[in-house]
Amino acid sequence: MKIFRIFSAKIIMGWLFFFSLFGGIRAQSETGQYTEEAPTGSWNLTGPFPAPSLGTGFSQILSPETGHLLFSNPAALGKVSVSRLSLNLSFNQTQLFRYWLVNTGVLTTSENLTFRYFRPDFISFSYRFRKLVISVALAAAENYGRPPLDYRYVQGGITLRQLKIWQTGTQTRYALSVAKQLSPQLSLGLSLVWNSGFIERNLEEKWPPDQIEMSDYRYQKTKGFCPVFGVNYRLSERVEFGFSLTPSTIFRATGHSLLSYITPLTRIEIPAQSSDRIKRPFSSGLGTKLTLKPNLNYYLEATYLHWNSYSFEYFGETQARNFRNILRLGSGVEYRTEFKFLGRTWSSPYYFGFCLDPQPITDIPTTYYYLTFGSGIGNEWISFLFATALGLEKGSGRNLKTQKISLTLVFHQGKK
Repeated sequence: MKIFRIFSAKIIMGWLFFFSLFGGIRAQSETGQYTEEAPTGSWNLTGPFPAPSLGTGFSQILSPETGHLLFSNPAALGKVSVSRLSLNLSFNQTQLFRYWLVNTGVLTTSENLTFRYFRPDFISFSYRFRKLVISVALAAAENYGRPPLDYRYVQGGITLRQLKIWQTGTQTRYALSVAKQLSPQLSLGLSLVWNSGFIERNLEEKWPPDQIEMSDYRYQKTKGFCPVFGVNYRLSERVEFGFSLTPSTIFRATGHSLLSYITPLTRIEIPAQSSDRIKRPFSSGLGTKLTLKPNLNYYLEATYLHWNSYSFEYFGETQARNFRNILRLGSGVEYRTEFKFLGRTWSSPYYFGFCLDPQPITDIPTTYYYLTFGSGIGNEWISFLFATALGLEKGSGRNLKTQKISLTLVFHQGKK
């Protein structure tokens, strides 16, 4: 036991020296998709995704309208003829294998780990004022959480070493949108979006017999503003096109960290502050809506993301992010039926879709393949909708799975 204690003390001092030189524990190889700031799930699917959008293959340019379009194509809201309030709840579960210290050289697991969360993630209100449609919205767009781990080395019923890690974080988007239908064929729209988010992570390592503790805590808050431009053009009664453009955005990040080393005789704390810069890529999308029948619509969308221009600073260091540009493809079908009940006309939509979502990392190229579907019920006053998306990842060798479920409530102001 004495030999173990001497060896442990040397390890601790070595880690502390490593902290002071490089600003944190990074004894890891390339983490692939899950770098420090990687959204849980996909880099490209920035929400929100209410049920009609989710069910039709993550459509965001010409999807059935629930107000979420002000984040992707505000021009599509120019057709709104009545006031509308939309609320959404979502459940997400995503598998991860390589992230931070997990399966990158320090901690190993035999299976994929799963991170789950359930939350209200979207609310929007649209109001027609003469020839303008004004919309406001609040959305939880991204989540940065990771499965927490608590590793313990126990011998003879005594914990000799304990290692705990966790990470959490979100990005929230606030938006104000104005859309105008210039003619029966053409609509234009502009959204002003404010992004605010944070990433918080912590590592604790303890040697209880020696009463030695070491920790690395980091908190980074980000904020940034971006406009979103949209155009809608109706070629005929059966064919409609939509175009969306979001310019490249500079996010400002401020952070603070605390490294600590505590023994019965020593207490060392090293606080630090940081001011960083994050460049998010521009994106553009093109969508088509085909009205095959009065109650049958088909949606086809392609979204380009210029990830090659992305850059990320983390506590004063520019991180290596050799990303590739991405073209995300999605398609979906919306079929509606109507029936009479309690003296009202009710509508029941059915959604089905597919999405091809390549990830931008180049070291381990991966792609998610999504199958989506959903349904609901509603009348001229209220609609309740639900949808799910099942995704399977290929390329990493781990066959990671992900699932999203959306429950959406829409209030309409009387007849459309």
